[in-house]
Amino acid sequence: MAFTSAPTGDLPDLHLLRLTLTDDRGQTLSRNTYWRCRTPEALRALNQVQQAKLPASLTRVSRDGDRRTATATVHNRGSMVAAMVRLPLLQEDGARVLPTLYDDNYLWLLPGETHTVTLSWPASALPSGRPKLRAEGYNTPPVTVRG
Repeated sequence: MAFTSAPTGDLPDLHLLRLTLTDDRGQTLSRNTYWRCRTPEALRALNQVQQAKLPASLTRVSRDGDRRTATATVHNRGSMVAAMVRLPLLQEDGARVLPTLYDDNYLWLLPGETHTVTLSWPASALPSGRPKLRAEGYNTPPVTVRG
């Protein structure tokens, strides 16, 4: 099924549209979030967006053969959307752990929303075995936590 969704008169010039695809049991299969604007000028409001508070945690670091896996959780405690939140995995010196695979990234978190992401990387990419995670977004101050 395909359809269009025109902005209604009660929406602000700049607003979010979230589309969620679920299966028969209500499990989320896909979620996409978009900024929509009535005019290109309305996008300037993004530069005035309030900061969102974004605590994060990195837990369950486990070993599976030559790979490591961890679970990251981020929570938007603010009253504003946390936009384009990314979760780089870091070494002790702050360099990125590469390659890192994510089951989700570049998140849009609504106020009060929590999201969990699974990360995996080759053990050889992080010899210390002690990862750090930085949660950072368009309107969030960076937060770094240890695993």
